[in-house]
Amino acid sequence: MNLFSILIVISTLTTSTPYTPVHDVVSTTTCVDKQKKKRRQITEYALSFIGTAYNSKRYSSSGFDCSGYVQHVYAQHGIALSRSSKSIATQGRKKRKPESGDLAFFKSNNRVNHVGIVLRTDKKGIHVIHSTSSKGVVVTCIEESDYWKSKFAFVKDVL
Repeated sequence: MNLFSILIVISTLTTSTPYTPVHDVVSTTTCVDKQKKKRRQITEYALSFIGTAYNSKRYSSSGFDCSGYVQHVYAQHGIALSRSSKSIATQGRKKRKPESGDLAFFKSNNRVNHVGIVLRTDKKGIHVIHSTSSKGVVVTCIEESDYWKSKFAFVKDVL
């Protein structure tokens, strides 16, 4: 081993940045890209139901309740969710920073009773698409709605 090789070994051992194999960087990037693509596909599909009527305790092409709508959208993308908003709220992991494709939960009387899909967040707040009893499937900015803002509970990632 020559002096140059010894210096390289010593500098490698004393460098504070750990070595990251190129294949690890590529696979991490690929996973992130796949998840972003899946999030986009979920929200695009969810948007295709804008204006669909509300249908209590059911889901079909003629209408959805909130959890039936969310369950249907995610099922089309290979993700199985429970049937009620309360039981869906037990799935996934809570998040502080919502991303498109996450689920937003709402409470009344300290009990989860509504769920929607996060479309995006911006300066105005969190925008969700959900099936409401009054208007069917609509997009709502939580922070701009006194009704939904007061009921907002948390966000979860189920992907």
